[in-house]
Amino acid sequence: MKQKKWLQHFFVAGVVLVSASAIVAAAETVPAADDDLFEIHARPLLVSHCIRCHGESKQEAGLNLATRAGLLAGGDSGPAIVPGKPDESLLLEALRYESYEMPPTGKLGDPLIAGIAAWVAAGADWPAGTVLTPANPITAADREWWCFQPLADPAVPDPPAELSGWCQNELDAFIAHRLAKEGLEPAAAAPPGVLLRRLAYSATGLPPSERLLVETDGGRTLADPAARDRLVEELLASKTYGEHQARFWLDLVRYADSDGYRADGGRPHAKAYRDYCVRSFNADKPYDRFVLEQLAGDEIDPGNRDAVIGTMFLRHWIYEWNQRDVATQWQKILDDLTETTADVFLAQSLRCARCHDHKFDPLLQRDYYRLQAFFAPFQPTEGKPVADLATLATFAEQQQAWEEATADLRRRLDAIERPLLIQHAKGQPPEHQLAELAARQYTFQPEKLDKLLDEAAATERKQLLEQLAAYDSLKPKPLPTQAFVASDVGPEAPVTHIPDDREKTPIAPGILTLLNPAPADIEPPPPALNSTGRRTALARWIVSPENPLTARVIVNRIWQQHFGRGLVATPNEFGHLGQQPTHPELLDWLAGWFMQEGWSLK
Repeated sequence: MKQKKWLQHFFVAGVVLVSASAIVAAAETVPAADDDLFEIHARPLLVSHCIRCHGESKQEAGLNLATRAGLLAGGDSGPAIVPGKPDESLLLEALRYESYEMPPTGKLGDPLIAGIAAWVAAGADWPAGTVLTPANPITAADREWWCFQPLADPAVPDPPAELSGWCQNELDAFIAHRLAKEGLEPAAAAPPGVLLRRLAYSATGLPPSERLLVETDGGRTLADPAARDRLVEELLASKTYGEHQARFWLDLVRYADSDGYRADGGRPHAKAYRDYCVRSFNADKPYDRFVLEQLAGDEIDPGNRDAVIGTMFLRHWIYEWNQRDVATQWQKILDDLTETTADVFLAQSLRCARCHDHKFDPLLQRDYYRLQAFFAPFQPTEGKPVADLATLATFAEQQQAWEEATADLRRRLDAIERPLLIQHAKGQPPEHQLAELAARQYTFQPEKLDKLLDEAAATERKQLLEQLAAYDSLKPKPLPTQAFVASDVGPEAPVTHIPDDREKTPIAPGILTLLNPAPADIEPPPPALNSTGRRTALARWIVSPENPLTARVIVNRIWQQHFGRGLVATPNEFGHLGQQPTHPELLDWLAGWFMQEGWSLK
């Protein structure tokens, strides 16, 4: 009995616009030469519907349809074609929906299938050396989508004469221009008490205090623009401003005080990130700096405790400490980092591209793993040193001197302890990452070694430890550390590849192909950091003025926060499944102004 395995994941991929009518017309003309059958029937169909999942870079079920040799070799269920015998070819069986029903999104038209049958019947001629490659699925129309366009620099419109007195700033001018275009009039000014409450709630999330009610005479003094300005400055300077802003941000980045899964362990150190956010908003930390710290604070400013705490952004995934399948859980963690980063900073719903090219947006499956490659060396850290580069370098030198002086003693100790201790100090970067995750499921108490060793071994161990202690003066003093943060597993990053790719073709870090198909330019950090620099490269691109997404995304979030609905009503989705901006010129003006003003949220 034939199995369906080899074409089980035969997804429709690629967007080569091959006209079915053209193929029908070609099939109805005079008989074509054998090599013409390939160009007319085989190449268009395979490129359009097959090789993105069954090509050179990815072979689901072991099937490569990009070469004639691949078709003849077939996949898990055998050869895909038998030249001269279409009725015995699994490819035709799948296209005819006789058993495999491929592609799964719908059976292709009979003329298309008949063309492939004719090609196989004629011997499946294939030009020597030809390797089919997926057509570029990103079209000119994709590149024209609004959110991928460079930020415009729109001129502030002149308000209509009848609304010139109503406008108090540039933002009002944009609104007045749109109101006039739609034949609408501005809403009436809010009563004094309503205006006071709106300002208080908008800035602090709290109603106006009794003091403010008294000082503003219930809001009546706010008729004076200077009084309004003073009140806004006072509210922005209050402690509750940062607490209010942090509440929105913590929800966005999936903050929690516990692991959030069945084994819902507590996270006692997570509150440090909450307080960091409050401090950052109250200090009006520039948003670009805020982003840099959260993605790569340990690399850009390792001696700054706040910057290191910022990397807790990378630690808020759901987690199950007793999950035995640590490899699968680790992949879920990397997926969370990839998808959350795209949602929060770029408003790109990349989740669909985890398994295949996005069906509606120009987001490729390869893009998903290009972004994930920035996080491939990520390592959760419970004791990250907080020290500047010079201190870290000195520490490393002293540590090396101690290790060289005590190498023989530690080797002899290791020979005694190794049978009883779980050793994972050596290994490849992915092994370190999984070992750290698995280590949370077991405990070992080295203080009990003496009871487990025989008398001779225990005596020798004690003597070696005494000799080792004589070298304590060479050891560097411990550095201050911060728990529940993130770093890299080392200067070497584990390889990233698409999970279904049997060839495990390495994927280098990179941004969305539509914006730049080249691999990211990674600058290795100083050796003392023991890191890759990948997250820094990602963070710097995210906050680059050339990135058309980040500033638009954050000013839209602020607009939503204050007015209940963003200029883009879908703040996490700027793609085709979301809504387009109601006021695109105003959105771009705000984004540009925001960056010119130093990325200041206040």
